[in-house]
Amino acid sequence: MMKQMTIVLLTLVIAMGMPMIAAAMSHENHADSSKKMTEDMKQHSDMDMDHAKEMSTDMHKGHDMAGQDDDFLEIGKDTQEGVVATVKVKTYDEKTMASMAKMGMDATHHVMVFFADEKSGNDIAGGQVALKVKGKEAKPVMMMQMGTGFGADVSLEEGMHTFEVGTKLEDGKKRQFSVMFHNM
Repeated sequence: MMKQMTIVLLTLVIAMGMPMIAAAMSHENHADSSKKMTEDMKQHSDMDMDHAKEMSTDMHKGHDMAGQDDDFLEIGKDTQEGVVATVKVKTYDEKTMASMAKMGMDATHHVMVFFADEKSGNDIAGGQVALKVKGKEAKPVMMMQMGTGFGADVSLEEGMHTFEVGTKLEDGKKRQFSVMFHNM
């Protein structure tokens, strides 16, 4: 009887331990596969990652600026119902545009718009903002909040352009601002 009891207990221990052994083996194989896949991806994507890092640095340089970045050119201001909009533009260099093209983007410029209360001068950094390049067939693009401003990438040909900036800022009022830009 004792012998039968030992066999039953041993069988139970083995049966209960099998899933853990299988899981450990599976995890080991998974870890090896995962490591190999990571190494393969790293080897094949080192160049792409370098380009992406460069592009990200170029695209986002100055997004949280307080208006002092040399890469951006202030092209104008417009005041509507107590709010001043300051529009700045950065022209992407050939290297940045080539990196962006590899990712399916055709932007030539980055536009930043900063809003301030006309009386106090305090930044207005909340709300929704859209940018339309007047005369282009393209639909307006939503601008993304970046620091104290809002930014978007656009593709511009040479010549005069009118940027129409539609907003619904923190106070809930809808406003439209307009600034001209001569792309040479």
